[in-house]
Amino acid sequence: MKRVIILCLICTLLLACVPTPTEEVVLNKTEGRLEAAITETTPVPAYETEQVELQTGEPETPQGSDQKPADEPRGTLRTAIGAPEHYTDAVENKVYGGTLTVQIDADVEIPNVSAVPVYTVRDRAFTPEEREHITKLLLGDGPYYNFNSALEEQMRVKRRIETLMKQLSDYNSRAYGEDYPYENYRKGIEMNLEYAQKHYAELPQPGSSQPWTGGFAAERVVVADARNRHVGISDTSIFFYDEFGSAPEPFGGHTPETAEQTEAMQMTEALFFDMTGEHFAATGVKGANEWLVKDHHISPEQLSQEDYSVNMAHTVAGIPCYPYSAFHGSDTAQQAAGFSQDYDSPMIPEHCDVLVQNGKVAAIQWYNAFAVAGTENENVALLPFDDVLNVFRQQIFRSIYLDPAEGNQPETVENMVVERIVLSYMRVKKKDAPNEQYLLPVWDFMGYTEDISKEWFANQSLLTINAIDGSIIDRNAGY
Repeated sequence: MKRVIILCLICTLLLACVPTPTEEVVLNKTEGRLEAAITETTPVPAYETEQVELQTGEPETPQGSDQKPADEPRGTLRTAIGAPEHYTDAVENKVYGGTLTVQIDADVEIPNVSAVPVYTVRDRAFTPEEREHITKLLLGDGPYYNFNSALEEQMRVKRRIETLMKQLSDYNSRAYGEDYPYENYRKGIEMNLEYAQKHYAELPQPGSSQPWTGGFAAERVVVADARNRHVGISDTSIFFYDEFGSAPEPFGGHTPETAEQTEAMQMTEALFFDMTGEHFAATGVKGANEWLVKDHHISPEQLSQEDYSVNMAHTVAGIPCYPYSAFHGSDTAQQAAGFSQDYDSPMIPEHCDVLVQNGKVAAIQWYNAFAVAGTENENVALLPFDDVLNVFRQQIFRSIYLDPAEGNQPETVENMVVERIVLSYMRVKKKDAPNEQYLLPVWDFMGYTEDISKEWFANQSLLTINAIDGSIIDRNAGY
């Protein structure tokens, strides 16, 4: 990858507030102007919303549409801020180490809501009643047992042996001859199989599972059923695994292409609503077979073509809060916010990933859960879309660093592609309140550079811009 982050240079260049576009929309958050924009301004009138047709043919009322309409129609949120459905542009400029070319050919994704509130949120604390309710949804009414880790390890190693034996059988049946690459790979499988069989023979007998006698008020609750399917719940996290013991895979997200994929997404959304009474949007789905075989040692025969990994996004007032991360090779951590010990620790977003196997939810990993603690502004005013674009055009060239050419080599040139511009929520650290965050509307310019895998970095934001004041937000630092 053609980029190097040089810490001392960053510290020198980025301590100051970000230069503004034509008007002062990039603000220094240490001056308290962000707080003033949120809490000291009158909420703007409600937006119109587009009616969404359900499968039944009946119109669906968009979330957040309980706001009172304006005396005069304002149009939709999209028209109010002047954002198109699709935007194209091309910009080029010098950056540290070379030249960066940015091609924008992006859908502009805006929620269909009548208001954009700003909330205060905190880490979620699952109550004993919620823990019991979630456990019953995932495991049934009982009886419950202590999780049998020895049994899970035995099953995991057994699956590993089955997968290696199948691989060895497939390779022995192929007419590859005795050439070195084939022989080398076959011997590698045989060595791994021998090690796994020896490991299995040395495992202690798991014994029978013991009845669970704990309570749901414990700091961490781990409960299993008779099949050793188990649920683990702490204050901000929930983990669920079926008897395979497999985990869902976080990934960039894909648009569903089959009825089965759509069904898997709808299933997970319904389950999370039953678990929490809140909305979680299934934002991406992909086939799970390849990574389950590779990383969790499940033989292909144990899987079907309907096994999927589904990514979820917590949705508040109809606006999703995506777990995007900052693009590798950019640096915005010190821009527009200054330094403060209040901001030292990184902000890890809420992640929620689900594995669907054979038409059933087989695993859940949900961590860093948050809950709304209060409303700061019922409908905050957003910057015009043109102002957001002006910030992006200037700031992207201050955020990307390239490896400079050496000797007589030609100048380093990086081609970057933006294919989605997304308005969503993000948790942003709150000044002088270490246990609270704002849930703010932000713009993310999603894309990739042409020298790396598009799919691998599909869930990374090239730049995150505060939709209220145009300041730059570092997704890793949380401000």
